[in-house]
Amino acid sequence: MIWLKALHISTLTIWCAGLFYLPGLFMLHPRTQDHADYHRLRIMTRYSFIMVISPAAVIAIISGTILVYLRGLQGDWLAMKLVMVTLMVFFHLYCGGLLARLRDPHDKRMRHPLLHLALVIVPTILIPVVLWLVMAKPQLQDFVQDFA
Repeated sequence: MIWLKALHISTLTIWCAGLFYLPGLFMLHPRTQDHADYHRLRIMTRYSFIMVISPAAVIAIISGTILVYLRGLQGDWLAMKLVMVTLMVFFHLYCGGLLARLRDPHDKRMRHPLLHLALVIVPTILIPVVLWLVMAKPQLQDFVQDFA
């Protein structure tokens, strides 16, 4: 089971790094000077998303699911972690949609600075929360009652 955990951690690391890397690549597209640079950057972005980040996400999710089953994990923290991982998946899919928009180099929606800021904030919040839930395994009922 140690190899499965190592697989899960390594693919999760690649996926999380990719969720930070993609917004940086999206931010560079409007700044390209000519069509050749834009095309080269688009190919690099597509390759990263399709050949590296997406397979890592799939393997991380599958291996994590198997680990949950094999170890018999349960609890409020796990439910919340799964919600956060689901949000990471939705963000991943949203980045895939943005990638599709890159076909049009004149798409004004890809140029807005607030989009770039939001794209960096999402993984900056989600990834540490998932890490905290896994490491601390908090009793969320007690946590919620403390704030009520």
